[in-house]
Amino acid sequence: MQDDTLELLISIGHYARVHRRFDEAHYLFDRLALLYPQRAFPYLGQGLVELDRANYRGASLLFGRALDVAPDSALARAWLGVCQIFEGHYALGARTLMAVTDGDEPGAISMAAAFLNLPECAPYTRAARAVPAAASISTIERLTNLGGH
Repeated sequence: MQDDTLELLISIGHYARVHRRFDEAHYLFDRLALLYPQRAFPYLGQGLVELDRANYRGASLLFGRALDVAPDSALARAWLGVCQIFEGHYALGARTLMAVTDGDEPGAISMAAAFLNLPECAPYTRAARAVPAAASISTIERLTNLGGH
């Protein structure tokens, strides 16, 4: 399929989604997934439809599928983390989103940072940031501290 045609179809799918025409958007992204099963964009589109429907578990599965075919997709990982948070899995969502902040996709990074700033994620974000500091203590220092009891 021509790149222009593909971009137009993706845009139509998102247009339908934004205008709450979820069945039509899902149908279009489903057909694109049949044509491009090894690309992330159809699963991202389907996931966003499910997210808009507040079907967070279904969206998580679709964003997971996008990661299966594109493991380096920061955008798929960010949306997966968002869904995990919406499902109430704050620790898991925070871990998923923290993996995004090291990437190079500005949109995904800013979305991850915004969700990591939620009060529900704060304890997990603080704990994860404390681990590298504790891990930086050398083995000799740890053994020395143990001997000083």
